[in-house]
Amino acid sequence: MTLGRLKWLAIVLPTLFLTAVWVLLHDVAIELHRYPGILVLFGVTVLAVAVFAFGVFAVVNRLERRIVDQNQELEQRTSELEAVLAVGRAASSSLELQELLEASMDAILDVTSADIAEVWVRSSQGELTLARHRGLDGDAFAERTRFRIGEGLPGLTAATGEPVVVRDLARDPRVVRDALRTAEFEAYVGLPLRHRGEIVGALGVASRDAERLASGRELRLLEGIGERVALAIVNARLHEQVLDGAVLEERVRIARELHDGLAQVLGYINTQTQAVKRLLAVGRIDDGRAELDAMEEAARAVYADVREAIVGLRTSLPRQSLVPSLREYLEEFCAMAGVEGSLDVGENVGELELRPEVEIQALRIVQEALTNVRKHAAAVSVTVGVDLIDGALEVTVVDDGRGFDPAAAPRGRWPRFGLQTMRERAEAAGGRFVVESSPGAGTRVDVTIPVVAHAEVAHASRAG
Repeated sequence: MTLGRLKWLAIVLPTLFLTAVWVLLHDVAIELHRYPGILVLFGVTVLAVAVFAFGVFAVVNRLERRIVDQNQELEQRTSELEAVLAVGRAASSSLELQELLEASMDAILDVTSADIAEVWVRSSQGELTLARHRGLDGDAFAERTRFRIGEGLPGLTAATGEPVVVRDLARDPRVVRDALRTAEFEAYVGLPLRHRGEIVGALGVASRDAERLASGRELRLLEGIGERVALAIVNARLHEQVLDGAVLEERVRIARELHDGLAQVLGYINTQTQAVKRLLAVGRIDDGRAELDAMEEAARAVYADVREAIVGLRTSLPRQSLVPSLREYLEEFCAMAGVEGSLDVGENVGELELRPEVEIQALRIVQEALTNVRKHAAAVSVTVGVDLIDGALEVTVVDDGRGFDPAAAPRGRWPRFGLQTMRERAEAAGGRFVVESSPGAGTRVDVTIPVVAHAEVAHASRAG
């Protein structure tokens, strides 16, 4: 019965009844006009109205229950869709695996009958490692944080590549976490996390009610969430590989540059040592002392370079974004060089996620510019600026030092050598490098690098 049919019945049935009564009174039973026939007719009419009314309300009640059930069904599906979308947004907005796992655990516990959820990630050694757990009795589920493939319920899930369903955890011989047998959990479902045919981990959910986690809808929902978790695991691994590769390449480059500088100074000191010996041998004490002073100055300079390089390497080791790295390095640089420094950050830069190679090149350019400030500018203060303008990262280093004429800088020596290094780094990141300076007016280094937002990087990684 629908509302449309009920409307027509509410019109047609009373009309037919009244027509029948009218015919009965005027053509069939004339005696019903007299007492007590009129009472009989009245009673029949009341009974018919009551039956009709109760029938209509019964139909309305059934329709209301159906609408309520449909609304509940719609709300449940909406919640499930929102949960999957929340996991999808987390997977596309960040390459940090822990953030995605947090969102996934929240979604599972919110829209399914599970009391706990856990994610196991397959390592390069072929083991499963517990990456995240959420829910009741965390100690019982964290009794083991590693499984071999095929061991325990998570390992069995990863080994078979098929869902593993248990309705009696306390008595199932495949359970190897003894604490689970006394934790009052009965139902457990393990789902493989698969990406392009490769098992990258396992998703496990458990409930204290053996009848839960049994509907096909819940299993399909868990599979949908598991697909996004698997994709996030793969993306996080790729991000780690790219970051590690970029950091390793940069360390090799810095080690080579540091080695070249040390080799030059050590060669100079070796040569000068021989010269000092000859001067002392012929009694030229003052000349020998002058040579030693020059050697001391060279050693002091290379010590400062090595110390600065160590600070730069230490600053880049933590996996943090560009702005915190710059702030940390600038503080240590100012303390080491005796220069006042400040960092100006634009409004939109704080939330910007850069590609590892862009971040490293920008950081190294700033470090090279500050090295030049320490060595040659004789500056009192320096300002580092970072801003996002028209989709490009703008990095500036401005000092109030002695300045120089860029056109007159000799080739192969500072400042042209340092400028060339910074220009090459900017071009390696797809950007451009500009320096403005004049004698007595300080120096301004300006680097512009096109950047891509983090979400776009993640999207591009999935599309590829």
